[in-house]
Amino acid sequence: MVPDRRAYSLARLAELSTRMRAVDALLEGHRLCVYATGSYGRLEAWDESDIDLFFLYDDAEETERLPWITFTRLSARLVDETEEMGFPPFSGDGRYLEVLYVGEMEKILGSRDDDSQNSFTARMLLLLESQPIYRQDVHSDLLERIVGFYYRDFEDHADGFLPTFLTNDILRFWRTLTLNYEHHRIKILTDKALTKQELVLRKADSALKNYKLKVSRLSTCFSMVAHLCTCAAPVTADTVLELCRMTPSDRFGALRDAHLGAVGLLDEIASFYEGFLENVQHPEQELLERFADERARKQALADAKRYGELIYALLRDNADDERMRSLVV
Repeated sequence: MVPDRRAYSLARLAELSTRMRAVDALLEGHRLCVYATGSYGRLEAWDESDIDLFFLYDDAEETERLPWITFTRLSARLVDETEEMGFPPFSGDGRYLEVLYVGEMEKILGSRDDDSQNSFTARMLLLLESQPIYRQDVHSDLLERIVGFYYRDFEDHADGFLPTFLTNDILRFWRTLTLNYEHHRIKILTDKALTKQELVLRKADSALKNYKLKVSRLSTCFSMVAHLCTCAAPVTADTVLELCRMTPSDRFGALRDAHLGAVGLLDEIASFYEGFLENVQHPEQELLERFADERARKQALADAKRYGELIYALLRDNADDERMRSLVV
């Protein structure tokens, strides 16, 4: 177990970033950034954490693209470097490694293609829990550009602007995550080919995913929503950018000064989250065995429900009525 998760995460990310300088010549002339999400993006990784990477390209022209052979060489280099550093293999045998283009992301924002082309997930994770691995300058520029997508109407409402568009997109992301979980769960329940033992293990895996969804993913989304719903208007793009550069835990911490009456509640949220990390940062087989036990599984999910109640209390007690209403209707 890693005692200082932030220091461990930063050290590992720094080493990978240093190794990635070897591709400078390969990517010369291309404004591409690579960023980490997940436990490394939140700076809470441990020695068995995998690393989730996204590739985002700053395409000034619609026709500008990274040559396929260049991306293939870049991907191969990343696979080699992460293997040498002892990271677990990329999920799906690396098939999720792909380049996304910011110009295209802007065009399809909110459309049916937004989610199917993975732009939605890449955008949300960039804003909510990302750490640059390659070309921090491009990562910073693209973060600013993408926040700007949500601020097209700012000049017309500069005195009292509220980022409702951004808030709704984050809520859409949260609800998409919950729906994806239900899809995964229903596939298990309707799979008649599973043996009894396989079903037990699949249910344990599903419950573990549910536990993580209701704590870490909830934190990722609602640490930002809590600010967007309680910051004094106008909520500027600079304010959002500052929040995007924080981890979810840091965003909850930043609420302390603004909402002194919520300090006790925020302390409880922080304490719960620390306990959650201690609970899940164990070898996967050990976790699955724990979640296969019905009593332990029910207790973990009851705890996760309590965490959701704390987040709701934070919003209820600190957001004004109009912004609270907008979260529901």
